[in-house]
Amino acid sequence: MAIVCAGLVLLAVAGLWAEDGTDATERWSQFRGPDGLGVALEESQSLPNEWNKTENVLWNVEIPGRGWSSPIVWGERVFLTTATTQGQFKEPSTGIYGNDYIAELRAQGLPMEEVLRRVRERDNELPEESKEVQWLLVCLDASEGKTLWTRTVHEGLPAGGRHRKNTYASETPVTDGERVYVYFGNQGLWAYSLQGEKLWDIRWEPQEIYLDFGTSSSPVLHEGRLYILHDTQEGGFLAAVDAESGKIVWQKDRKIEHPMIRSSWSTPFVWENSKRTEIVTLGAQLIISYDLEGNELWRLKGSSVVAAPTPIANGDLLFVGSGSPSENIRPLFAIRAGASGDITLQGKETSSEFVAWADPRGGSYITSPIAYRGRVFVLYDKGFFAAYDQKSGEQIYKARIGRGGNAFSASPWAYDGKVFCLSEDGKTFVIDAAADEFEILAENDLEEMSLATPAIAHGSLYLRTNKHLYRLRAQ
Repeated sequence: MAIVCAGLVLLAVAGLWAEDGTDATERWSQFRGPDGLGVALEESQSLPNEWNKTENVLWNVEIPGRGWSSPIVWGERVFLTTATTQGQFKEPSTGIYGNDYIAELRAQGLPMEEVLRRVRERDNELPEESKEVQWLLVCLDASEGKTLWTRTVHEGLPAGGRHRKNTYASETPVTDGERVYVYFGNQGLWAYSLQGEKLWDIRWEPQEIYLDFGTSSSPVLHEGRLYILHDTQEGGFLAAVDAESGKIVWQKDRKIEHPMIRSSWSTPFVWENSKRTEIVTLGAQLIISYDLEGNELWRLKGSSVVAAPTPIANGDLLFVGSGSPSENIRPLFAIRAGASGDITLQGKETSSEFVAWADPRGGSYITSPIAYRGRVFVLYDKGFFAAYDQKSGEQIYKARIGRGGNAFSASPWAYDGKVFCLSEDGKTFVIDAAADEFEILAENDLEEMSLATPAIAHGSLYLRTNKHLYRLRAQ
């Protein structure tokens, strides 16, 4: 529950062609694509702009269990994770963990910590998972959607609870075309062959997550290494793992010092810029960037306490923001390449040597921003949508999507000069990326709850709902 250059993205990620003969447009290898940017690798006439439960649907298959991980694609295989149980899962609900209930408690003058404690108590009154959970990896045929194989990656009692909006399978897997890597926070990391053979696994001791909200940070893959971010109440870590052998290359303790929340739910971002390659991480009120050996390069204080979005970049500009509905501090930063040391803004500053610009109220709660065609677009949980000029930080507009009542958890994606925003009710709003005023071009309704960010490959959109996976393609 972790994100390009103006115009077309260069098809240079891992080369135009892989050794198995797949080209870049047949691969969507990790959360938000091979670069983590959420932008299609090419503009294709077959990518759909309009759809519903029957229109422009190439196939639609039912997925067992519960999971908000994104699908990933490599060649003719689609992979995704899910969790099943012989017991009863809590039913998910739309909205940001019960906004009406939180508003009622806040109106009583209760501090936020007490509000969240009561929210957890209410959640615990719901049916609780009291039996073993099966964590599954599912491989589908991309052309027809039929299941090729399913593997039970892990089975047992959960290491902790989860928020009603979360699942036990919210982390997106990643593949390099040789192996599929599956990470379930507080359970471990596994590697499988594309044929479903288990190759290796790593287990870490479970650590407490704030208020038992569960985990969601996905692994990222870069030049033969997997990077795992696991921020917890006990400190957590950032680790680099050799993808072939499964050996831990290095593991660095995270020292998030916030007195109440030290957990985070953000996916790390590998930023390749003209100066160097770095690993950018978002934690509670703290952004830290590391080199590829785990040494800290720079840090920026002043982000929100709840850290869930994934950073993004366009060349030498990095964009990172965060902000939950309960916080007054919810900034969006644009950071220049080459920073070092503590680059925290002072007082009311909104720029500095390495901070190109900042909007103190521009950050989003769960969704990650998107950089596309010279703009940064931010989708907010309560249904607002903002566009910024990438270089200047000028806000071009901020508007409400629809007539209100729409909640958003899936991150936006882009192609064909449009930005797509999927609501928790399963309705996708298609927005003109070039207009200087907010304009909705289409509304596409699948009529089923969805919190998962889609994948884009084969000129198609792979979109996961609560119970189904759709392959959408313009017919």
